[in-house]
Amino acid sequence: MSYQSFTFLLFSAVVVFLYYVLPRKFQKYVLLTANVFFYVCGGIKYIPFLAATLISSFFTGKSISRIYEKEKLLLSECSVPSDKKQVRAECKLKAKKKLTVSFVVIIGLLAVCKYTGFMLENITGLFRIQFPENFSMIVPLGISFYTFMAISYVLDIYWKRYPAENSFFSYALFLTYFPHIVQGPIGRYNRFKGQLVPEGIAFDAVRVSQGAQLLLWGLFKKLVIADRLNIFVSDIYAHHGEYKGVILALATVLYSVQIYADFSGCIDIVSGVSEALGIKLDRNFNHPYFSKTIPEFWRRWHISLGEWFKDYIYYPVSVSKMVKKVKKNSTNQRFAELFSACLPIFVVWMITGIWHGASWNYVVWGLYYAAIMIVSVIFEPTGVKLKTRLGINDELYSWKLFQMTRTFVICCIGRVFFRADGLKAALIILKNMFTGIQMENIASDDLFTHGLDYKNFVFALVSIAVLWLVDILQERMSIRQELQRQGIVFRWLVLFAGIFAVIVFGIYGPGYDASSFIYEQF
Repeated sequence: MSYQSFTFLLFSAVVVFLYYVLPRKFQKYVLLTANVFFYVCGGIKYIPFLAATLISSFFTGKSISRIYEKEKLLLSECSVPSDKKQVRAECKLKAKKKLTVSFVVIIGLLAVCKYTGFMLENITGLFRIQFPENFSMIVPLGISFYTFMAISYVLDIYWKRYPAENSFFSYALFLTYFPHIVQGPIGRYNRFKGQLVPEGIAFDAVRVSQGAQLLLWGLFKKLVIADRLNIFVSDIYAHHGEYKGVILALATVLYSVQIYADFSGCIDIVSGVSEALGIKLDRNFNHPYFSKTIPEFWRRWHISLGEWFKDYIYYPVSVSKMVKKVKKNSTNQRFAELFSACLPIFVVWMITGIWHGASWNYVVWGLYYAAIMIVSVIFEPTGVKLKTRLGINDELYSWKLFQMTRTFVICCIGRVFFRADGLKAALIILKNMFTGIQMENIASDDLFTHGLDYKNFVFALVSIAVLWLVDILQERMSIRQELQRQGIVFRWLVLFAGIFAVIVFGIYGPGYDASSFIYEQF
């Protein structure tokens, strides 16, 4: 049941209807039933994997909480500081053992399902060992996303950020919540639970209407922009060896727009449905192509994933024993500072690359961004001095435009590794992109022979301009709130225009795969 399919829209409408028509005490049951039904539609064979992660993380959290409750009791009975220290150490060790066992299950399932094929492929090539040709592992729907949500839940309890949930039902509702289980955002349990008020959520016509508007905008981005651009991009990348220069650059630029419209469109769809249910998902995009630096870009793109890595990888590595040891023993303060700043970046981006896919091109993609950020940290003082000497004013629009353009170009180069069918293909594309021009490929009618005719190509460009304009307006205001202030005639004209655009100009028909969002594969 793909998020942009008519089936999903009908399913969501039925869920919202039952959610508000039935007594409020049944709202949680409606949601959990909807979650299970949605996931079963994705494949009943995936249920045992989700159930294992759900059960393991819930009962580990309960077990760790019991250890900490016993710790409080023992500490209240201690009067000597040394005894309190021993109690804390023993309880911490017990909790750590529980955490380790849980991680073996949760992370083990992710590793086995997602990376077994990749490891066997490399072992086969390295040691010339033969494995069955038809061997493949089941990769459960959304496993990368719900695994990270389960990890954050257990770690938050282990770090005493909040106590464990006593209700298995409530926790299951969070982990299986159908709007975020497949492509995120990567939710946090404490934020989610706070929105499930015991008395239930009252129907609010304005909230449901604004949720529908957000869903409609997501459909526009996905069906009208992303899927239209995908036709052109896929044709060029499928025959990348035949082209050089500008056409490859154009396809890469359009792919950067495509993946933004695709992924953010999906988030808008599920956020709109969730908002109609009275549950606000974490924000996942904040107009990333307006970023002036790469770190800023990643604070604006896939925000929930970036925050997850910051809280559960970056900070723990930055205060790890290794970093503390280097800081303490190093005779070179500058080296110690750079090491403590760069090691977490390297670890985060290595894991980010691996998380996105079991392929070397994703690993290199992660290392690419790690290298850029590490270089920026090393040469930051030099950059500040250079700007001062050149008299560059950070507030000038021309300088900001240069920074945004530079950041976009850097991102486009990274996209090649992300989009190409393997590392070898990515390297060929980059080589061909910078070793020729071949202007005739875009300065003639040949441009319209890659799946998009003249009218569709022009409409794609117009749609991108609309997307860009809306992003600019959203930087300055809440468009949906502003629309709500307008007269009913104007509001309905805007809504009908959006519905008309999606129905008439959306990409359907031969070759269209209604099940494929780019981030579903992760």
